[in-house]
Amino acid sequence: MDVRRITEVGIAVRSLDQAVALFTDLFNADVGPVIDVPLYDMRFRMCRVGKVDFEVMEPTAEKGVIHDFLVKRGEGLHHIAFAVDDVNDTMGTLGAKGVRFVTDPPMTNNFPMVDYAGRHIEGDITFTFSHPASFLGILFEFIQYPPDYETP
Repeated sequence: MDVRRITEVGIAVRSLDQAVALFTDLFNADVGPVIDVPLYDMRFRMCRVGKVDFEVMEPTAEKGVIHDFLVKRGEGLHHIAFAVDDVNDTMGTLGAKGVRFVTDPPMTNNFPMVDYAGRHIEGDITFTFSHPASFLGILFEFIQYPPDYETP
């Protein structure tokens, strides 16, 4: 199992516009486009601060994972994501140590993105989330980027 780096920190918010304005005002963040994710009834924007992307997420309906998170916990840290070489290998290694996963098998999607170095990420991204009860109450995401993308 190879963890390359923290690739993003997910933040759940009630107002995407207000949160992005705060990241811009306080940190002069570089802000990406709005990306809708109907599967999760949410939308997000990446706010890049230094070499870390903050995935600022807002619910788009009165249901879904971000809506439910906000109802239970309020705004704040939702997840920390790691870039890994092989999601299935990561799941096998961590699963053997007792970690459970929210998404098993991993999911695949295609979100056109640009990393902090300005490199375009094109192609399928495969990802899974560990169950917070397995790991200090923290939701971790493990992301396998397309084969032609080199994580720094």
